[in-house]
Amino acid sequence: MYISVITLYVGDVERAIAFYTEKLGWTKTMDAAMGPDMRWVTVAPPGEKTQFTLFLDADEPRDEGKVIIEVEDVEKTAAQLTQRGVEITTPPRQEPWGGWAMFKDSEGNLLGLHSPPRG
Repeated sequence: MYISVITLYVGDVERAIAFYTEKLGWTKTMDAAMGPDMRWVTVAPPGEKTQFTLFLDADEPRDEGKVIIEVEDVEKTAAQLTQRGVEITTPPRQEPWGGWAMFKDSEGNLLGLHSPPRG
């Protein structure tokens, strides 16, 4: 058993696809019509089972860190994302529970980056 899809609310699906595929280097795993005004679009890190569905909803608040992405090294990942033009909103730091940083996607969603504690 695993988590297959997490919904991420976006105001512009095409802009969100570009952010996740071009800036984060993820893969668009599905893009299918679901009626006249709706699409089922998913993106995922390469090789991962869990995906985000980019759900169009201009009114859903996006200012909370609802998703945490596990990485090997928060500092290294934050530096790579910064080079790609991603806005890091909480700079990397080490806590007793591991490395932590936050970034903002193209739609204003805040996402956390976590890495295991050092040593």
